Amino acid sequence: MKTSRAYKFVSLAIAAGLLTSAFIGCTGKSDKKQGAEVEETIKQEIEEYAYPLPSAFEVTNMLNEIEASYIVGIANKPEKVSGYLSEFGKAVNLGIYTADLAYATTYNQKSDIQDYFKASETLVRELDFTSAFEKNLPEQIDANIDNKEALVGIVTDMFQRAYSYLNQQGRTELSYLVLSGTVIEGLYLTTNISENTFQNPKLIEAILFQKEPLTDLENMLANHAESDLLKDVYLDIKQINAIYALEEGTSSMTETQVKALSETVAKIRESYVQQ
Repeated sequence: MKTSRAYKFVSLAIAAGLLTSAFIGCTGKSDKKQGAEVEETIKQEIEEYAYPLPSAFEVTNMLNEIEASYIVGIANKPEKVSGYLSEFGKAVNLGIYTADLAYATTYNQKSDIQDYFKASETLVRELDFTSAFEKNLPEQIDANIDNKEALVGIVTDMFQRAYSYLNQQGRTELSYLVLSGTVIEGLYLTTNISENTFQNPKLIEAILFQKEPLTDLENMLANHAESDLLKDVYLDIKQINAIYALEEGTSSMTETQVKALSETVAKIRESYVQQ
């Protein structure tokens, strides 16, 4: 978690510095005070719209590193994308497909990468924010299908662009719904990738890694607790966090906790993918 935040801070600082230099270069103004004010403004804007939680790749990489096998069929079926008709169903399943795309990319599953990207692309188009992405994004995916490192960068940029764009456009609730789908799917994959989750300390570590982001997400959603679009998701996240809190302050989980968490997440996730 600390690594993620440090990386974000460095990225923001670099981006702000580059944008400040570009601004001064274009206007011909070199006044240090004005440059500092511009830099501070840019930093604030970048931070405001920066992706607020660890990337889905941080979760899927943990699964890969503990040598958990890639499970065909565990993720949401790409062909179900045409069945999501409501704004809620489209947005939350865009988040779910986002995590599934990260999962397939992490394990270098080329066919699934293309299928989950196409499903995500469909929902982005139907939710009307294709302008958030580069026009040649599909070509980038195809051209780098054999280059895992490049794909991770491309897909990560997708996550960040979507979140930033939606917030800049005043569609914060929609961005939170997408984010919630991604987080739920990440936890679903973690808790369902093995039949013996409790016996695997590394899987427990991966589950606990997601505790803080889920707390952060609940706090983000709290300001929208009465929103028609977010109120059910807010209650779902609270329900998950209540299970984590049963052993508050510890670095481990009981078997009862793990079972309750797995069942609760699976039930919530099933209600989303059946929208």
